[in-house]
Amino acid sequence: MLRSDLAADHAFAWSAARRLVWSDFQASPPASGAEGARTAYTLYYAWRCRGRAFEFRGIAGFRPRSSWVKAIVLNDPVQRRTVLRHEQTHFDLTEVHARRMRRYFGGLTDPCGKGDAELTALARRMMDEERAEQRRYDEETRHGLLADRQTAWTADVSRRLGL
Repeated sequence: MLRSDLAADHAFAWSAARRLVWSDFQASPPASGAEGARTAYTLYYAWRCRGRAFEFRGIAGFRPRSSWVKAIVLNDPVQRRTVLRHEQTHFDLTEVHARRMRRYFGGLTDPCGKGDAELTALARRMMDEERAEQRRYDEETRHGLLADRQTAWTADVSRRLGL
């Protein structure tokens, strides 16, 4: 489950042992705009029932071909480090929500008795919550420009991951 979804997006799954590096950001950056980099990530999920046995998978995936970085970031040693830390925290936050989703679906009572529409609605609600937290992260850190807020967010997300 999900291997073909990740492969279709040329994505790779989150891993504590594999941190993002700038070479992962393979898309061409836009010519305009204030952002120095963009991380494309997705919460991939799938389920299946075999009789009453429920199997759920949820994976935080990084999409290199949709992620980009501008040369101005790469050419500045401070920005290289701080912007990558900000982008890594986005991906880490996606993993926080993938784990939350796995716990939630793993704890459902009789999930195979629910219809696909109900399960899909539950998953979409959780994905909406993930997107809302990602937006709050960018707002509160001003896209990583507020160093103290960035440090606090990175520490909180790391704590939530048990890192």
